[in-house]
Amino acid sequence: MIYFLVYLFVEIFVSYEFTKIFTPFGMFLEILASAVFGMMLIRTLNFSLAESMQRMMHREISQEEFISIGMFKFVGAILLVVPGVFTDILGLLMQFDVFGSMVAKKFLTPKQTYQKDPFEDDIIDVEIIEDKNVK
Repeated sequence: MIYFLVYLFVEIFVSYEFTKIFTPFGMFLEILASAVFGMMLIRTLNFSLAESMQRMMHREISQEEFISIGMFKFVGAILLVVPGVFTDILGLLMQFDVFGSMVAKKFLTPKQTYQKDPFEDDIIDVEIIEDKNVK
């Protein structure tokens, strides 16, 4: 509850300052433009996810980063549709892969990976199958 109140205070303060500088008509245009931009991002989210999937397949990003980038882009697009200057700033930040990757590395823990034994490369595992019908 306290986080919501802090968010609400920051949203009202930033929107008030924006309106003071750019007039109420500028605020109206900002809300309209960000809503249109957010809807366009939602409609083209599949292209962004396909690009991130290619990056994951080429092992440029991890699976956790892929999930977080897709989630952050979707949530960011929703925030752009919601009226408010602070939510639009957050929505724009979430559209950048750098921000999503940074948050993913900070909050998501990587899965335990198999640690390879350094002497394992010297072992050759062979199975011999004898066929009794061959003479």
